[in-house]
Amino acid sequence: MRRDARDMNYPVRLLYVSASVIAIILCIAVCSVYYFTQIPINYTVYLIFMLSASLGGGFVLSAVAYVSQVRQLRETTYYRNRTNELESAIQHLEDASEKREEFTASFAHELKTPLTAIIGYADMLRSKDMQAKTRFTAAGYIFSEGKRLEALSLKLMDIIVAGRKSFEKRRYNAGYFIREVAAVSAPSTGGDGLSLDIRYDPGEVEIDPDLFKTLLINLVDNARKASKKGQHVELFGKKEEGGYAFYIRDYGHGIPPEELEKITEPFYMVDKSRSRAQNGAGLGLALCQRIAELHDTKLEYMSEQGKGTTVRVFLKDGEPE
Repeated sequence: MRRDARDMNYPVRLLYVSASVIAIILCIAVCSVYYFTQIPINYTVYLIFMLSASLGGGFVLSAVAYVSQVRQLRETTYYRNRTNELESAIQHLEDASEKREEFTASFAHELKTPLTAIIGYADMLRSKDMQAKTRFTAAGYIFSEGKRLEALSLKLMDIIVAGRKSFEKRRYNAGYFIREVAAVSAPSTGGDGLSLDIRYDPGEVEIDPDLFKTLLINLVDNARKASKKGQHVELFGKKEEGGYAFYIRDYGHGIPPEELEKITEPFYMVDKSRSRAQNGAGLGLALCQRIAELHDTKLEYMSEQGKGTTVRVFLKDGEPE
């Protein structure tokens, strides 16, 4: 147990011991003087002298020892506190460095999806003749994904580095939001020879659009990576009791039961060789989990090896009171 100077008691035992030792020494000295000189001794004066000298000497010795111990303990406490402060500062710097690294890795990971959409639609504009309406739509997706990337960088900084726990949410038409996610995901799914099927029940959800779009796009992208050419990925929304649920389903590899609890850990990959071949860093689902928590929900997985995986994200009804 660590002690403070205020917790120290005066060394009474040392006072008694030192007073007794001094009294014995004085007694021997007086007896020796009397023996060799035969000088008469006044016993009253002798007793007063013995008592005052032994107690006074004992008090001086114990007081010096006490002051020395208090000073030593204060110095020890000071250096211990300084050591704790330095350790705390080092830990703070390490945490800050780790958060910056996580932000950099997460941002680099999230950079790919909007860039895929931007590059895909830019390539369409560059290489194909299209009607004015289609051209305007493609340019609109390029612009909106560029703006989302700009907003996303700041929000990821707030989530990862600043540890922000909430964002302002707005009500969105769920069907419109699903169509937006599908349009952004189309270049990557189409490029892999997959089809993305969407359907939805009418309804509204209360979300941060930039973050929640990142969540759904990541889940669709994971479903794409788990699928084979010619298969299809499903994105659908259902009005359920108490709120609205989004589902992403694939018919690919599936996830072993023992891996399901680990897949939202940062940098964890079920199939490392396949993930790295597809430029996976194992960050997407960890970030998705944090975004889900910011929306007071979680990712629910249902998977069977060889038959595919379904992810459910349920949002409670946030109707204004």
